[in-house]
Amino acid sequence: MTTEVSMLPPWEDMLSNYVEPGLPHRLTVRTAPGIHIFTDASASRIGARFELTTEAPAAPKSKLEQIEVNDVSTDGRRWLEISTSVPRLFESFYRLITQITNAVLSGTAPHVGLEQAVGLWDSLVEEISLLSEERQAGLFGELLLLERLLLNGTSDAVASWVGPDRQPHDFRVGVQEFEVKTTSSAKRVHTINGLDQLQPSTGCTLFLISMQLTDAGTGGRSLPELVDGLKTVMPATDIAQYDARLQTSGYEARHAAHYTRRRRLRSEMALITVEDGMPRLTAACLAALPSSYATERIGSVTYDIDVTNLGVTDGSDQFLAVIPLAVYAS
Repeated sequence: MTTEVSMLPPWEDMLSNYVEPGLPHRLTVRTAPGIHIFTDASASRIGARFELTTEAPAAPKSKLEQIEVNDVSTDGRRWLEISTSVPRLFESFYRLITQITNAVLSGTAPHVGLEQAVGLWDSLVEEISLLSEERQAGLFGELLLLERLLLNGTSDAVASWVGPDRQPHDFRVGVQEFEVKTTSSAKRVHTINGLDQLQPSTGCTLFLISMQLTDAGTGGRSLPELVDGLKTVMPATDIAQYDARLQTSGYEARHAAHYTRRRRLRSEMALITVEDGMPRLTAACLAALPSSYATERIGSVTYDIDVTNLGVTDGSDQFLAVIPLAVYAS
């Protein structure tokens, strides 16, 4: 059965008049170029057909699990057919094809109308991108060191946080570089990413800062508290640069409500000079292996190191000679 309509009926009417009776039906919204909305027998499927010109591109392959997109020929004409056979999705699908129909009636090509409508729906239900627990812990550790540098009067402390700028190491203060690593384990075991992460830049001394973090219950600080707290101890002129580095690191202030976990240091920070006796892999290390290992074919390396009992801990003269204590209260 075919019915001509000047506009698509509300879903409630579509449901009661065409879907629930279970009889095959076609609503003609426009005769030429044709636009039809249809239901199959027993309401096994609902869909829409949009007439195509002979020059129109082939129907795109559907990337949607529950929606079929096909080029079909019926009534001696060529159509872009969009349909679903999942009853629980009929109402939502009907709203989608209504949106496509309105776009086509306004002059949009059917393929483009489909793409635009699906894109808008994707945007509507897109989930926010949150930092993983591992990345939250890593950023927490970097901010703890930044806080220390701010409080001890290090010049251009925010500018020294260069990790977000895709520099090899997290911080560079003069000729000193710092790579910050965090762990929640009882041992100081850290994951190293790549052959450059423990390779000092030319003319620089590289230190690994090892932090052991633990959950703090009602104590400690959440990541947003630490983020916001640092703004109170940095020059106002640095806040814009600080916010930009946070964003590059994946932290968005609007997502703060999702970062409720509270952390604190389990033990004092450890400072380990990257030198002989420090476990590490570098490009030079691989190059020194016999040619039978074909190390030139190794593209990337990720490995764990255990630096338990290496280096010096915060509070010792050796540690404070490199990273002094705060010179004024927070």
